[in-house]
Amino acid sequence: MAKEDFTLGMKTERMTDIALSFKKTGTLLAAIEMELFSHIAGGAGTAEELGAAMGVEAEKADRLLTACKAMDLLREVDGRHVNMSDVERYLVKGGRTYFGDYLTYITRRDYANWDHLADDLTAVPDGDGRDERSYLNYLQDPEEARRFTVAGYEASIGLGHKLAKEYDFSRFGRWLDIAGGSGCYAIPACERNPSLRVTIMDQPNVILVAREFIAKHGLQARIDTMPGNFLETPFPGGHDLASYITPLQGYMPDEIIAVLRRSQDALKPGGEMLIVDYMLEDDKTGPLDPAFVNLAGVRRGRYLGRVNTGAEWCDFLAQAGYVNAVSRWFTPHQLGLITAQKPG
Repeated sequence: MAKEDFTLGMKTERMTDIALSFKKTGTLLAAIEMELFSHIAGGAGTAEELGAAMGVEAEKADRLLTACKAMDLLREVDGRHVNMSDVERYLVKGGRTYFGDYLTYITRRDYANWDHLADDLTAVPDGDGRDERSYLNYLQDPEEARRFTVAGYEASIGLGHKLAKEYDFSRFGRWLDIAGGSGCYAIPACERNPSLRVTIMDQPNVILVAREFIAKHGLQARIDTMPGNFLETPFPGGHDLASYITPLQGYMPDEIIAVLRRSQDALKPGGEMLIVDYMLEDDKTGPLDPAFVNLAGVRRGRYLGRVNTGAEWCDFLAQAGYVNAVSRWFTPHQLGLITAQKPG
């Protein structure tokens, strides 16, 4: 008779932790939606005070607080709860770097797809798949587009400041920011480079929201907007920089190459193409976040996008007619930065 392995629970701890990670997601979303962290920042510190602020019984507040402490989101000091530093910075409403709305929006929108991933991978494709494409779906609804664009601004304005600091925009006078979203990349770049002028091209409902952010920063004279779909809309010419910052992982290589080839119309001879997007290691061992984005590019058996390696991005640009393509990591374990020039 085989001996029972009493260490089985310890051996399976890693798999169990991965499988039950949804509990952490649910706890975090509840805390954000009930504004727990904002109430703590506002001075409420006990279960009784926080329960009253959130409109629930103290016992329920205490259970949520216990879970958040176990997740290292909070700590308790002299009987009062305090946000951890990253929570205070990113999950307190009204703060300049708040992105709680983005987390709740993107998680609520995408979770169901992950719950049925096996079905997506094993499904036999039908139709043309266009109804699955995000740009041909939720951005057509004005309210959904507003939620998406505002959430995207919250999530990406920090990335925009990093790009403005590390990428030399001073070399350029006119930039076409294709699929530029809320203006979260153009705004910091213009604030650091007084001679730079930008045109943001994106879906009409996105552009309406982008104009609000542009006006808020007083940059209407230097940032123009252009409604359009980069798959179909003719590009205005005369730019010395054009960019795609994170939309292209939603497309397959043949589509990407065709778009990049057509995008040369936007550039002067010698002009630069800038791509910032999810990127895999050349041996495809990770990183984890791009690997997840790549996996999510399959819906109902159809390929609706792909995350590429740096070498693949450079090859796409070469096939599209660009020269001097180079890639590097921009944010560790997530985004690559790829540049190339239009010949001439």
